[in-house]
Amino acid sequence: MRSNNKKNTILAAALRVVEREGANHLTLDAVAKKAGVSKGGLLYHFENKKALLKGMVDYLIETNDNKIMKHRTEGKLISAIAKEENQMTIAEKRASFALVAAAAEDRELLVPAKKYIKELFREIRNNSEYQDEAILLLLAIEGMRWLNILEINPMTTSQTREIHKLLQKRALET
Repeated sequence: MRSNNKKNTILAAALRVVEREGANHLTLDAVAKKAGVSKGGLLYHFENKKALLKGMVDYLIETNDNKIMKHRTEGKLISAIAKEENQMTIAEKRASFALVAAAAEDRELLVPAKKYIKELFREIRNNSEYQDEAILLLLAIEGMRWLNILEINPMTTSQTREIHKLLQKRALET
């Protein structure tokens, strides 16, 4: 159990490094310093930067999934996703951006995310009365999320909020 706590401390430190200093400053030394562990201690849990990045992907997926499950009502996964997707922290957004950049060089980093998204699609399709509309909503929600992560959303905060409310409303009806 203690090992998992230390691992989570290191992963949280990695997110803080990305949030405060940017993805280009995500080094093993910077993460070890931020986590308050030696570089050897970090390497005990993550043998190299790729392992740390993979750990960050897994951590972000697990964190996102836990948030979604807190919002899940009446078995409507799409409704829970619609409620949660606007709740990403700055650290999570920046880490997601950094991981996509890293995945451009190593597609293997996206394998857990691909598996997770595939499972979400399957579950939404199997548990929605209006399957195609539920999938369309998921695509719209994810599209908005990535516009925000990449910081290229052309809408104002107010417009984004209104569209998000509409997506939540439609998700409840699906």
